[in-house]
Amino acid sequence: MKESRYIRLANTIFRVLNKSRIPLFLHKKSNHIFSLWQHIVLLTMRQYEGKIYRMFVEWLVEAYHLRMFLQLSHIPHYTTLQKFSSRINGTLLEKIISSFILLFTNIRRIFAGIDSTGFKIIPSSQYYTERTQTRRKYAKLSIGADVLQQIN
Repeated sequence: MKESRYIRLANTIFRVLNKSRIPLFLHKKSNHIFSLWQHIVLLTMRQYEGKIYRMFVEWLVEAYHLRMFLQLSHIPHYTTLQKFSSRINGTLLEKIISSFILLFTNIRRIFAGIDSTGFKIIPSSQYYTERTQTRRKYAKLSIGADVLQQIN
């Protein structure tokens, strides 16, 4: 019963990936052991379960029906998932998230409000930075929100 919930979640993620036109493999010369879709589903499942990578791979050994649904030839090593999560870029994630929002909400137009600001990284004063002629460092934060539906 619990495993069917994971299969439904994986099927939903596959629909989102298909709608966002994410390819199965990013490069034609990549080794075709695991597809990009399988990696994304596995990372989503790991996040959903709230497990660390090692515990998730141990849990995946027991999830037989999920492995059959994902068509995994073998279970990935936990470092494979760690490396993929560090390698995936932000534009791909933005594309997936926007496709998810468009697929599961009835939004035809998005009325967005955008704001950005800068936070000081170093706690030095204005006088000190001018006196020592050091460069002020800021971290930029940009936020976009749908004004009507309040989706951040």
